[in-house]
Amino acid sequence: MNRRSALSCVFALAKTAFVASCSLASEQAAKAVTRITGPRWNVNGDWTPSFEAIQSHLLTAHGINPAGLGLEEMLTLHDNDHNRRGHQHGHGGKPSPKGHTKGYRKV
Repeated sequence: MNRRSALSCVFALAKTAFVASCSLASEQAAKAVTRITGPRWNVNGDWTPSFEAIQSHLLTAHGINPAGLGLEEMLTLHDNDHNRRGHQHGHGGKPSPKGHTKGYRKV
């Protein structure tokens, strides 16, 4: 192997490693969860659920796979899901009647 082809191989390896690290960084950045505007939601009446409780709730009640997320990210994802689709009684039932000002239930 001559010097030119050896340098080409080294350059190709460096380029491959750089592209792979950029790809991994973009995947991690895309995975970050940003809170949208709206109220906070409890998890089955619990305002401070455990890691396992929120993980299970997201999987079973929301159909969201929270693999690789931390507790705060999962809580944010939970709030965002409720705030995007509105409150659903019993996760999938009829929407609760809401007042015209703040979304409180009509009495």
